[in-house]
Amino acid sequence: MKNYEVVRDEISQTKELQSLEAWIENFKTTIGLSAADFKKIIQRMIDEEEVVVHKEKVYFLDNKRFARGTFRVVRDTFGFVENDHVSIYIAGLDYNGSLDLDDVLVEIKSAEKQYGVIVTTLKRNRDVLLGTMKMRGKGLFFIPYDTKITLQVEYEKGNLSLKENDRVIGKILNVGDKIDVEITSVLGQADEPGMDVRSVLFVYGIDVEFPEEVLEEVKSVPSEVSEKETEGRMDHRDQYVITIDGEDAKDLDDAIYMESLANGFRLYVHIADVAHYVKQDSAIGKSAFERSSSVYMVDRVVPMLPKELSNGVCSLHPNVDRLVMTAQIDIGFNGEIIDYNIYQSVIHSKRRMSYIEVNSGEDLKEVQPMIDMMRECASRLKYKREQAGSIGFESDESKFIIDNDGNVLDIFKRETGEAEEMIEMFMVTANEVVARHARYQFIPILYRIHDHPTKEKMQDLSHTLRILGYRMKGNLEEIRPKSLQKALEFFEGKPEYPVVSKLMLRSMSKAKYSPEPIGHFGLALEDYAHFTSPIRRYPDLLLHQRLKKYVVKQDRRNVEKDEAFTEEAGIHASKKERSILDAERQVEKIKKAQFMQDKVGETFIGYISGVTNFGIFVELPNTVEGLIHVRTLNDDFYQYDAMAQKMIGERTKQVYSIGQKLKVKLVSVDKIEHVVNFEIIKPRTRKGRRVIHERRRKKS
Repeated sequence: MKNYEVVRDEISQTKELQSLEAWIENFKTTIGLSAADFKKIIQRMIDEEEVVVHKEKVYFLDNKRFARGTFRVVRDTFGFVENDHVSIYIAGLDYNGSLDLDDVLVEIKSAEKQYGVIVTTLKRNRDVLLGTMKMRGKGLFFIPYDTKITLQVEYEKGNLSLKENDRVIGKILNVGDKIDVEITSVLGQADEPGMDVRSVLFVYGIDVEFPEEVLEEVKSVPSEVSEKETEGRMDHRDQYVITIDGEDAKDLDDAIYMESLANGFRLYVHIADVAHYVKQDSAIGKSAFERSSSVYMVDRVVPMLPKELSNGVCSLHPNVDRLVMTAQIDIGFNGEIIDYNIYQSVIHSKRRMSYIEVNSGEDLKEVQPMIDMMRECASRLKYKREQAGSIGFESDESKFIIDNDGNVLDIFKRETGEAEEMIEMFMVTANEVVARHARYQFIPILYRIHDHPTKEKMQDLSHTLRILGYRMKGNLEEIRPKSLQKALEFFEGKPEYPVVSKLMLRSMSKAKYSPEPIGHFGLALEDYAHFTSPIRRYPDLLLHQRLKKYVVKQDRRNVEKDEAFTEEAGIHASKKERSILDAERQVEKIKKAQFMQDKVGETFIGYISGVTNFGIFVELPNTVEGLIHVRTLNDDFYQYDAMAQKMIGERTKQVYSIGQKLKVKLVSVDKIEHVVNFEIIKPRTRKGRRVIHERRRKKS
């Protein structure tokens, strides 16, 4: 151990790169360390990702000079290498043959400005490419479907017969100045119904089909709950339990019941006991780990669990017995948690309700008194959270109306009503209570953590808000959620509010999963974990499995093994979550572009959602966002003011800034990049109207 610390300290403090041989000689001379022992230490440092050895040179990963991370291409001219600590800008000339999503070693040229160059690719995270065969001249060319693949692709077709517009899979053979692939299969024509979504699923490595061993294991899962399975559980089948979900939901994770107490409310949050059917080391459990989450595309769901579980025996349908894990929570009239209990139970849901039904308040009948009580409790919980500083970001979630072929008929912004807010309050409360219990009991679980935003991000946000008329208060280095909440409240009801909410959200650190309970900044909570969605999220399922082991069975064997697996699961789930979110956004982008294709020439009213050096982004009320490219601003020469987030006309002094309302015309839709292009429609001036009137008078 002592030698390890000496070696680590010496390597970390040496500014010049040295070879393995040089280090071996150095430590042989200074501390008498043998070459074999040194190599063991270096291997441990490699395993713990403290160093990378490339071409016999030892690179210390301090995130100041060198870092290891995932390379994410934005376009052929730039990308970023990211890990939990840094995000390093990479210019297109410095990709060094790395592909999007590769694990790379990066040399950081400026820690302050955060830019660098890729030294080498450490791991390829894709071994196949999706492409479309396109005719150019007399030959067919392989055009990568993923526009983040910036190198030219050359292919071998083997015995396959290829034609234009075929969507194909190419196995990567070699990457250098170009990518060599062998085409292994043809999926079909690129414009077939559903091919767009299938292509995105493929690019992001999202498996639609379950492995054979999972399908085989599912056959042994019962389709209903037997009386024997209810033994030893609290029996809540007499409660008037209800579920409240979206109208089209099939995987019902959570059910609720409430009764009054002399000093407040008793809330029962019943969550599907998926862990009763899915063990960690089973085929279904391993598959759930790999998938990590259900994926919600515009026209389909790719479930984490087979439908026999997700839509069947685990889903809390009405009028059938279901096994659940229950969080019984006593809540005071001031919204404080007085007491709680976590245990296994059985329920018999009496009624399935929708958000629309509860929000309308019509035909609630016998459930009306309980809904009223729930609303009252939720309002008190909300007030308590707001006092603590919980930040209520505005959601820009889109709602799509689609036909059987996956074509989008309409898009609108999903509205959040009182029912959605009420259920969210109850689920957050349950998540908090279970996380606190797990921490007190030293149970190895995955916490949902959200770190404090960086000082740099807060300085940028503060500057933008000042331009919009609000001055942030307090120390930006140790910003508190309450400060951000007050800023949002200042803009509430103003045109800038949606943009400010977005800017603030982008300034936050990324939420992730971790075995360490460092708290959740955005929710202003010290303890938080995901407990309420085990049908569709692996961290929730793992938490349930651990509750059954450590709380129900009181089994504390193999704690160290469980801790090691939890750490691995946190890294995997956080990485997979990012990939799934990117895939879902990509599908939304594609579908929005397709929806706008037949509307070229139409005019819309939107607001400026972003300003960059290449143009202005405008978002419409239906959540579709488009670009006004700077080259279309032909009435003046416009300068981009990065600090003020504005475009300013040199001659006219015309200013375009975030939050500003604009009338725009749709001029084109890029079918490859799925970009919607707008032009500004300027109001006619009085002089312009006189000229037009005079011309018309002369013609008549």
